[in-house]
Amino acid sequence: MKRASLSHTIPAAERRNILDEYESYPRGDARRGALLRRHGIYSSQVAKWRIRRDQGDTTLGARNSGPVPQPINPLAAEVARLTRENVRLQTQLAHAEAIVDIQKKVAMLLGMTLPPANDGRR
Repeated sequence: MKRASLSHTIPAAERRNILDEYESYPRGDARRGALLRRHGIYSSQVAKWRIRRDQGDTTLGARNSGPVPQPINPLAAEVARLTRENVRLQTQLAHAEAIVDIQKKVAMLLGMTLPPANDGRR
């Protein structure tokens, strides 16, 4: 008798054969349990194979565990760079506005009149 250990993965072709044989027996038949014991698998595994087959997975091959890797967005690096540049420019603008405010206050304290600001706004 051949028994599969828990660390052994059953090849896809054998999975299909086991599933076909399992389903050929009527529900509640003792041969279903004997088949499972012979291959060292549980009925829940057969149920999962059946679901995968019904969803269109024709291979029933072993699946990798863990999350499915997401494709790399080609624009992600550009978005990150532009975000960093935006933060840098916002900080630089805040410093420049603070300097202009200080210059206006110094000019007022000294009694100087400044020409009207031309900041591009109309």
